[in-house]
Amino acid sequence: MGIDRHFTVSTYIVNGDKVLLHLHKKYKIILPIGGHIESNELPEDACIREAKEEAGLDIKLYNFQSESKLKNSNDLTCEKILINPVHTLLCEVNSEHYHIDLVFFAVSESSEVKPDEGESEEIKWYSKEELEELKNVPQNVKIMANEALEIFK
Repeated sequence: MGIDRHFTVSTYIVNGDKVLLHLHKKYKIILPIGGHIESNELPEDACIREAKEEAGLDIKLYNFQSESKLKNSNDLTCEKILINPVHTLLCEVNSEHYHIDLVFFAVSESSEVKPDEGESEEIKWYSKEELEELKNVPQNVKIMANEALEIFK
């Protein structure tokens, strides 16, 4: 049997001076909102769907290429300019299963979280100072959460 790789998204959602993280039900570590990209789903649509399911939030994704000279579809022969992830990570779940994680940053105008039934209830907004004190969180999550906070300052 070969290595199994799935595409996933992670979205660091910022509201004011805080970033949203949750305790992942399966892995029992603190992570950003995210999940698997469904068949035929665009990565940016997966971010929006996961934010709605896991936090009940409407989000606006950060597009670091918004200054590009290609501002809209009229400038291209294809249909749509997609929002690129800020980072792309290869994450080992186990020796035979990996996630290719597309990391996005986003903002939410609301701080009121309402996870769908069955989603993690352990969800919280963290300030930069609170992130430093957090245990049970991968170092790369802290780094990217701080990066998202800096971008939306």
